[in-house]
Amino acid sequence: MFFFSSNVQPRPAPAHGDEGGDARSYLGSMMEHFTSPVILGSHEVVARAADFLRDESNLAAVPVDRVYLPETTEQVAQVLDQAKQQGATLAVGGARTGITGGSVPGPGDWVLSLSRMTGILGAGLDPATGQGWVRVQAGVSLADLDRVLAHAPPSELRPPSPGGSWAYPVDPTEWGASVGGTVATNASGARSFSFGATGAWVRALTVVLPDGRVREVRRSQVRAVRGILDWSDGVGRIELPALPRPRSKSVAGYDVRDDVDLVDLLVGSEGTLAVISEVELALQPRLDSILALFTFLPPGSDALALSRELRDNGAFRPLTLEYLGPEALDLLRAERMAGAGGEAIPSFPHEAASGLFMEFAPENEAALGDLVEGLDEVLRAFGGDLDSTWAGDDPEEGRRMRALRHAVPDAVNRRVSLARRQVPGIHKVGTDLSVPDDAAEEMDGVYRERLSAAGIPFVLFGHAAENHLHANLIPGSRAELEQALEVHQALAREAVRLGGSVSAEHGIGRLKRNLLTIQFGEDGVARLRSVKDAFDPDGVLNPGVLFPPRP
Repeated sequence: MFFFSSNVQPRPAPAHGDEGGDARSYLGSMMEHFTSPVILGSHEVVARAADFLRDESNLAAVPVDRVYLPETTEQVAQVLDQAKQQGATLAVGGARTGITGGSVPGPGDWVLSLSRMTGILGAGLDPATGQGWVRVQAGVSLADLDRVLAHAPPSELRPPSPGGSWAYPVDPTEWGASVGGTVATNASGARSFSFGATGAWVRALTVVLPDGRVREVRRSQVRAVRGILDWSDGVGRIELPALPRPRSKSVAGYDVRDDVDLVDLLVGSEGTLAVISEVELALQPRLDSILALFTFLPPGSDALALSRELRDNGAFRPLTLEYLGPEALDLLRAERMAGAGGEAIPSFPHEAASGLFMEFAPENEAALGDLVEGLDEVLRAFGGDLDSTWAGDDPEEGRRMRALRHAVPDAVNRRVSLARRQVPGIHKVGTDLSVPDDAAEEMDGVYRERLSAAGIPFVLFGHAAENHLHANLIPGSRAELEQALEVHQALAREAVRLGGSVSAEHGIGRLKRNLLTIQFGEDGVARLRSVKDAFDPDGVLNPGVLFPPRP
């Protein structure tokens, strides 16, 4: 057994094609405190590192006898080399904010946590475009990255304008998430309608292959040609499966387009093809001012139709359109009356039957005036008005509005926790479906029909601009839990029928493997698995994620 040297520091950003220097390690006994880079023994792991065995999915982990906490890419490579030598498998994780069980270890796994890999490795300006970029280790949180860019950027990252700063615009719900985790899941969020998902901002990756080799992967270097990916320096020649892809936002399975860039194949692969240890991200100038609004509509009005009007009308260009349905607002009212949720649930009109959270970035005072005038007209056409709209351009006010939107899943989780006290094993059943624009109205009706018919408490909310809503069912018994799972699968089949995706942002992980079959069929899933086998023939990385583990 080897142990990492405690004085190894994160290496600087590699030059083009650099694969790093020799790994440094030494033999010895484990340190007696939690600063050890490896924790051995199932009792020690449970006593000192239990958090590394779970994520936000609430999936129960099995005992493990080894947790690795590397601090450099070279140390990650050592772990994978050791796993190869011993025939071990690895559950790879970071901040553990995922909700599909992707970082929860299975039987016999070692845990490889990248949570200590928090270095900012380099930054600069692209000489061809002037665009800013930053290179970070995989364990850096989105919140910490944003603080660095806003308040203490590297000196070589010159500001885009006097007094301005750079920003990484991808905006997942959970800002405690690690960069590596968001890349592994191709995370998105409220502003992905405007800025795209994580993959659109990835310039390069440093990855460790399952056999321990370190490779630098830069966008546009390796690209599939007519369905053949030839990565001579990595895994050789791979024939990618030709599968029908959703016409909507999707992270269901690998990106196997016949001309896919290798970077895009690795982004969203959920740690099953390689371990992402370093990421180079593109940046954009930080927005000077954002106007946030939360409008509330009366019964009979259609906030989803309003969102489509704002999305499709070129005069508005919203950054964010987030929907709260009637049941979601009723749940928040009940939570406020019960004294739960605290300040995250501010008051809103009692008569409101639905809500829409919006963000805009007007360029100047004249544009702001035109925006407000146009919004007043559109809101009135859909039964609302500016008098029933909460508005503000102060960042703190915008955070409070976001908190109101995010109070819905928090309230669902509280309700499920109460139910679990009476019925152990109860959990919420949450969808992550999306459909194309031309199917949005039909899918709205499907949600209402199927959810209402089930008779199980539910809420409907989410990313209206991308026709990507989350239905959260709240079962109160085991029978209702089984029924809720059936409803989820029925809704997933409807989304696929309409050209959509069974997973638009959360990924598949361990908990939603059955949905991948709904998306692609048994044969399609087997063909996707052939990509996994080409990268990881011994099944070292994240067995049980995306696909059932091999017998």
